[in-house]
Amino acid sequence: MSVHRETFDGVEYWFDEAAADWAAAFFPKYLRFTTGEWAGRPFKLEPWEERDIIRPMFGWKRADGTRRYRRVYVWIPRKNGKTELAAGIGIILEMGDGEPGAQVLSIATDKNQASLVFDKAVSMIGWSPELQSHLHCFKHSIYCAELGASFKPLAGIPKGKHGLNMSGLVGDEIHEWTSDRLYQFVHQSSAARRQPLEFLISTAGDMDGYGWEAFQMCRDIQDGTIRDPETLVVIYGADADMDKADADYWKRPETWAKANPNYGVSVKPEYLAAECRKAQRLPRLENDFKRYHLNLWVEQATRWLPMDAWRDCGQAVETRPELRAIADALVDDEDGAAEALARRKELSVPDAKNNRWRGLPEAMRGRLCYAGVDLSSTTDLSAVLLIFPPEKAGDLWTLIPNFYCPRATMKQRITVDKVPYDLWERLGALTVTDGNVIDYEYIKRDIFEAASLFRLSTVAIDQFLAAQIAIQLNAEGVNAVLVRQGFLSLSGPSKELETLLLGRMLDHGGHPVLTWCARNVATERDAMENIKPSKKKSTERIDGIVAAAMGLGVAMQAEPEADLDSFIGNPVIA
Repeated sequence: MSVHRETFDGVEYWFDEAAADWAAAFFPKYLRFTTGEWAGRPFKLEPWEERDIIRPMFGWKRADGTRRYRRVYVWIPRKNGKTELAAGIGIILEMGDGEPGAQVLSIATDKNQASLVFDKAVSMIGWSPELQSHLHCFKHSIYCAELGASFKPLAGIPKGKHGLNMSGLVGDEIHEWTSDRLYQFVHQSSAARRQPLEFLISTAGDMDGYGWEAFQMCRDIQDGTIRDPETLVVIYGADADMDKADADYWKRPETWAKANPNYGVSVKPEYLAAECRKAQRLPRLENDFKRYHLNLWVEQATRWLPMDAWRDCGQAVETRPELRAIADALVDDEDGAAEALARRKELSVPDAKNNRWRGLPEAMRGRLCYAGVDLSSTTDLSAVLLIFPPEKAGDLWTLIPNFYCPRATMKQRITVDKVPYDLWERLGALTVTDGNVIDYEYIKRDIFEAASLFRLSTVAIDQFLAAQIAIQLNAEGVNAVLVRQGFLSLSGPSKELETLLLGRMLDHGGHPVLTWCARNVATERDAMENIKPSKKKSTERIDGIVAAAMGLGVAMQAEPEADLDSFIGNPVIA
C-alpha cells in the first residue's frame, strides 16, 4: 500500500494510516458520552471530527516517526461537542503515547474554566472499566501509575508554577483569555519532550485581546501568509464577509447549518431558531448569537436597548397592548410584518412632539419610589432617576429623570459634539448650573423635593463619587445607600430592565435626554455572563440608564409595602 507523503519547505512528512486508525478507534472503544440523551453511548466520532481533526492530528508524521503537528487550533461554535472532544484528546495524550512521566495540562486563566475539560475526562473514565484499570481519578489529577503520567487542570498566572514538563496541553475557550502569559509559560516547559502536542479549541469572541490575535494568526496560517507546517488550523463558522454584506444572513437556517458541523445532531435547529428570534428583539443578543452560534468575531461595543421598544414605552398607556402585539408580530410573523410596521407608525408619536414626561411627576404624587444617582466627575452630565414600581399587577414601572450639567461644558458639547443641551434646557429636561463644574447642591435640592412629593424609600448612590452626598442625605432623613457600579450590583437590575422594556412595562413619557442615553448605551459582560451598562464602550453619555439600573436594583431588594386593606384582612395580632 502506498504511503501518502507531502513536502513543505524541503521537509517531507508522511501519513501513518495505522496511527490515524488507532486514534479514531480509541474514542468509541474506550470513551462514553456522559450527559444528556447520549449518556452511556460509545463516543463515535462524527465524520467531520474524524476527517478534519483526529486523523490528521495523529496520522501525519515526520521522518523520525514523531507527530508532525505540535499545535492544533479548532475554532467552532458552541454545542458542537468541543469539551467532550478535548477531554478525549487529553486522555489519549496521557496514556496513548506510552511516554513515561507524561504531563497533560488543561489550562485557562479561570479555575472553573480549566476544570471543565478535566472534569469531563473524569466522568468519561467513570463510564469505562477499561480506563479505570489504568487511570486513577483524584480531585485535581488523573494519574496513570504504569507510566507515572498525569492529567491536571491549571489556571491563574505563571508565578509559582515552575517545575512543569508539559507533554500535552488542552486549552478551552481561548477567546476568554486575557493574555497568553500562562500559555507561553506552559508551552516553554515542553522543550525536552519528544513530541509535545497542544490542542486549543474555542468559539469566537470580541475583536480584542489575545483570542482575536490568535484567530488572526490561525487565518494567516490557513491561507499561507504564515508558513507553519507544525500547526493544524480547523475553522468552522459562517462567512464574515457575507454577514457584512447581507443584514439578514445570520438569521437564515442555511447559515446556521454552514457554521455548525454538528447541526441536527447536538446543535438543534429549533433551539437556534428560538435564540435567533430573541436576538432579533434585543440588539445585545445579536452579537452573542453571532459569536456563540455562528463563530463570527464581533466588535466589543453593541447597542443594548432596542429603540423600537423604548419608543413604545414613551407612548400613552392605552396603546400598550397593541404595541406589544405588534412587536411580537414583527419578529414571529414574516407575512404580517409590513402591516404590523405600518400600524406601529400610526400609533407612535415622534420623540420631539412627545411631552408626556412633563406630567409624570404630578401623576406619581404620593407614590412609593426609589432613586438611582449617577454622578459625573463634576464636568459633564449627571443624573438622578426616580423609579416608581407598579401598585398592582399589570401596571407599569414609571421613570422620572433629572439631568444636570455645568454651563461651561454645555457650550462645548453644543458646538463640538452637536448635542442639543440648549434645547433640552429650554424644554425643562436639563438643569444647567453656573460655572465649569456641576453644583451638587442642585442635586441634593431635587432629592429633598422628591422626598416631599413622593414616598421616597431608598436612594442608591455610586460609592466612588458620591459618598459625601450620601452622608448628607442620611443626616437629613433620606435613606441613601452606596452602590458599587460593578457586575455583582448591576447585572440583575440590568437584565430586569431589559425584560421590562421588551414587555413594554416601562413608562418614561418620552423624556428626550433619557431617550438619548438609551440610544447611546452599550453593555459589557464578564465570564459568568453578567452584564452592566458600559460607559467606556458606549458612544455617548449613559448616566440616565445607569441611574435607572441602580434605582431598579434597590427597588428589587425592597420588601413590598402592605396596604391598610391587606393589614386588616391579615392581622398580625389576633
